[in-house]
Amino acid sequence: MNKLNNLKVTRGGYNKMKCVIIGGDAAGISAASQIRRMKPDWQVRVYEKGHYISYAACGMPYYVADAVHELDDLVELTPEEAVSSRGIDLCLGHEVTGIDPGNRSVTVQSGSKVFSDTWDRLMIATGASPACMGIPVHEMKSVHTINSLPQAEALKSYIKNSRPERMAVIGGGYIGLEMAEAVRSIGIETILVHRREDLHRAFEKEMSDIIKKKLRDEGVILHFGHSLKTITEDESGAIVVTDGGDLRVDGAVLAVGVEPNSGLAIDAGIKTGRANAIRVNEFMETNIAGIYAAGDCATAALAGFGMEVHAPLALKANKQGRIGGTNMAGVREPFAGVLNTAITKIFDLGVARTGLSFAEAESLGLEPVKYTVESRDRARYYPGMQKIHSLVIVSKKDRRVLGAQLAGALSAVKRIDVYSTAIYNSMTIDRLMDLDLAYAPPFSPVYDPVLLASRIGSRKV
Repeated sequence: MNKLNNLKVTRGGYNKMKCVIIGGDAAGISAASQIRRMKPDWQVRVYEKGHYISYAACGMPYYVADAVHELDDLVELTPEEAVSSRGIDLCLGHEVTGIDPGNRSVTVQSGSKVFSDTWDRLMIATGASPACMGIPVHEMKSVHTINSLPQAEALKSYIKNSRPERMAVIGGGYIGLEMAEAVRSIGIETILVHRREDLHRAFEKEMSDIIKKKLRDEGVILHFGHSLKTITEDESGAIVVTDGGDLRVDGAVLAVGVEPNSGLAIDAGIKTGRANAIRVNEFMETNIAGIYAAGDCATAALAGFGMEVHAPLALKANKQGRIGGTNMAGVREPFAGVLNTAITKIFDLGVARTGLSFAEAESLGLEPVKYTVESRDRARYYPGMQKIHSLVIVSKKDRRVLGAQLAGALSAVKRIDVYSTAIYNSMTIDRLMDLDLAYAPPFSPVYDPVLLASRIGSRKV
């Protein structure tokens, strides 16, 4: 990739509003692009401390596994395209180190140079960083996190050059699972370390059990129910220290979640909410007039339930950026919220979830009922038929569908979108059963798994 070191593009002749955006990945570039579309005569400047913008972070585990061969394949928009085709004033290698709301200015550092810049409207899109638990990962050669393209490149280079035979992946969430698959799929003995006996709380126990079985079947060693204390390093590799004993490995990937990059906002007097993310309303506005936030550094509302969440997910970041840009450009458009809808693969097992967990539904006083259904993902007689496991959470109070989780073939679990649509529209389990879903033997039984699960659920609530 042609990296633009300390690129600074200035487009003169503006006499309208000036918007400054801190951060040049999904939310920041989406916001900048939207403002330029709506207000082509406004000045839009993006400060990005790194040298990449707008890349597919979700593809990084597959790059490490060599399913994606080139790092450049993960780049959605190059800096040159952002400047030439979208008209964005893009400043790479420029870190914003301070925000002065009173004077509507930011302090920027580029190398040894420090300067101030003014703004009429400001967006904070600083993303999130890997949670490292105080472990000095950046000082270690054999221990890695994976949250940016340079980190993905460093991990892949380490594997190629050091040829580790045994690695540990720490974390039972999406990234931990995807990295355990990535490392194991290239022939490395893999230990997955997690502090709970079950996986991340996003997965109900029933789904966690299915995933754990799949991991074991693929040869992943599970070191569950043991909290990580620290990771040390010597000339032989890494030592993963847990309360259940020490694990000596050639290398480790720390994937225990992310933390919102909200320090800049906090220092400026901007309020934070869930998980210390920047608190925004439905228009992406913070508590300080003229300052917006979006993406992995910002909160969101759980659609239909009002619960504030921190949801570091790609679609949410892109949507919030676009809607934030729309509001910065003067058109009021609300963000509808999220349902924490997510999908991933563990080898050839697809897993998906949406809506509330059972525990969340209980905390909201919704009197949830949880049930599971095992069915077929296509006609019984059609080649390739597989089982699909459906878990559905329904409210006893009003029969609303509150959440759903699926496990099965990769193509089958995309049905989670039907459940997401139902929850977003506050559908009852009875209305879900009424849906007219497509049928043909290669795709579904006559009664699609969604319809079958709703039919069974209607009798359980």
